[in-house]
Amino acid sequence: MKRRKKYGALNWIRRSISNYIAPDESIRDGLPFWRESVLSSLILAMAVLGTIAYIPSTLLALEEARTSVVFINTFAMLLIYILFFGKKLPFTLRSCGVLFLNFLLGASLLIALGPEGGGMIWLFPFPVLTGVLFGVIPCIFALFGNFMALLITSLALSQFQLTWSMPQDRFFVVGFNFLVSNGIVCLSLTILMLGLQRNIERKNNLLDNLKKRRSQIARSKKHLESEIIQKGDIEKRLAEHLKEKEVLLQEIHHRVKNNLQIVSGMLNLQNLYTQDTQAIEVLEKAQDRIRAMALIHDHLYQQGKFSTVFMNKYLESLINHLIVSQAPPGNRIRFETQWEPILIPMEKAIPCGLIVNELISNSLKHAFPNGRKGTITVRLEERQNGLALCVMDDGVGLPKDSSAFLFLSAGKMPIADGDKHDSLGLMIIQSLAGQLKARIIMEPSEGTSIRLEFSRF
Repeated sequence: MKRRKKYGALNWIRRSISNYIAPDESIRDGLPFWRESVLSSLILAMAVLGTIAYIPSTLLALEEARTSVVFINTFAMLLIYILFFGKKLPFTLRSCGVLFLNFLLGASLLIALGPEGGGMIWLFPFPVLTGVLFGVIPCIFALFGNFMALLITSLALSQFQLTWSMPQDRFFVVGFNFLVSNGIVCLSLTILMLGLQRNIERKNNLLDNLKKRRSQIARSKKHLESEIIQKGDIEKRLAEHLKEKEVLLQEIHHRVKNNLQIVSGMLNLQNLYTQDTQAIEVLEKAQDRIRAMALIHDHLYQQGKFSTVFMNKYLESLINHLIVSQAPPGNRIRFETQWEPILIPMEKAIPCGLIVNELISNSLKHAFPNGRKGTITVRLEERQNGLALCVMDDGVGLPKDSSAFLFLSAGKMPIADGDKHDSLGLMIIQSLAGQLKARIIMEPSEGTSIRLEFSRF
């Protein structure tokens, strides 16, 4: 318990000393901070040590009948206590009080007791403390003050009968050595203080620049956060608009598909009530063409993407429809496909599908007469300069005098209707090939082989 009380008392003393030495809260950093700390430490040390030394020194002076020393000690202690309890006094006033007391004690003791009485010991820190508390120029003046104190003491020694005596030349030597050593210490301290001051100024400049930079960074961060929030809101609105447009496009393609199916159904009803075989054939071909367009919109609606379509899936659906609607019963005509998953724009997929529809329809109608068996091959491949779509069969081939042969081999359109090969289909192929900017090539084969070459985009 006693040990705990002992440490508690020591901690209280330490905190009290730290609180006394610590500068006011208005002084945060820099040279003023350290000067205030040095001044408070000096006053505290003078108050504590002065109180300890006052009683024995005063008693000794009374025994030797030196009333002047008693007066000086008492006056010094009173001034020390005033400075000690006047911590809220201005820094300049307290500093001047400490320096005045320092010089007064040193000069008085030097005159009263001589060099052996401790006066020079008190005068020595006078310019040093002046340099610490006020700077270089006041330090030089304080050093000159020490010189004047020695000069006055020397004059008093030569002119008056003092209580002490010393040869004049010896006093000069002592005084000269004192001033030289005092000057060296002051010069060293001055260099140290200048370096400290420059370092503190540099540090303060760096701190100011750092604060400005942090302020700029904070403003930039706030601005960026605001921009990010705005960008996020814009992206959110764009995503909402995009979602709305996707839903709208999906609904449009769905309705277009339904409308085309309605048209196809109406043509089918019309076909049921038509007796003319030629009209029935025309209506069936129109249904197939409408179905080819409806399949595109159905694929776009199913996949959720409205700008491109997988051509292999679309052609597969188209061929399955043609097999159901036009292929003869049984398995005498086979279909082969050769392709890879290739995405092409919708505006090219529709004419491409209609061309395939026309070519396969012509093959089913004319290439395999009288129950002939055969194969229809559809091939889609990607080349360096675009795409190549090939539809070929191993049927009877085209007569060289037919309008279809002339069109596919030389690009000549039929002049008159009535050819057994559909002139309207050829006109549709020519028009759609123009939309694709495609080149139609009739390749030599056992049956008929038509290749279209066009760019992908």
